[in-house]
Amino acid sequence: MNGRIFRMDIPAHQAVQELLPWFASGQLAPDEAQRVQEHLQTCAECRQDLEWERDMRTEASSAGDALPAGLDMERALARLMPALGPQEQSAPAPAAVPAPAPRPVSWWRAGAANQPSWLRWTVAAQWVAIIGLGALLLRPDSDPAPYRVLGSAVSNGGNLVVVFQPNTSERDLRRVLQAQGARVVDGPTVTDAYLLTVPAANRDRAVQAMRADPAVKLAEPLDAGSSP
Repeated sequence: MNGRIFRMDIPAHQAVQELLPWFASGQLAPDEAQRVQEHLQTCAECRQDLEWERDMRTEASSAGDALPAGLDMERALARLMPALGPQEQSAPAPAAVPAPAPRPVSWWRAGAANQPSWLRWTVAAQWVAIIGLGALLLRPDSDPAPYRVLGSAVSNGGNLVVVFQPNTSERDLRRVLQAQGARVVDGPTVTDAYLLTVPAANRDRAVQAMRADPAVKLAEPLDAGSSP
């Protein structure tokens, strides 16, 4: 025994945890996927988180027509991005940088570099995502959810949108969802937004609890009966 203590590479571990949703959906570039795969070989915690992520996606896909026909979260973002104004953040304007590419690895790399432009763009885009999703899901031509006692224009796939803090781990994400009995219907988007469904009777309580959770950046209900 040489007395040395081997410790986990915490920055690499956190980076892999943030990439697990994209790895589970096959959206990573080959080099990033290889990096995640190598880390998984030595990290039981990340393997467990990946298994949970895949189970979530399997459950969401089994819902079939959970989302209204033609609903595309990313296209909604793209259409609403021009509405972003200069009032989103009061931070000093940074030097001009190339616009972030619409793939998840790009915004993750920008976040790792602590670029103020990335932070401002992310917060603004997250608000636009919530506004766009709410408008789309409240369309009158959406089919009412059959299991709801009260009539609702929202698809049975989701009744709230949640955006987690950029450094939220899979373990914390799972904790928040399980505490409120929430199920992921779609996401994450490039802005880290998730479309969730919770029991209708507990929806308002779940929204308030999520807003108070430090792991949650934004939580907004989607149906017309929501409280502000």
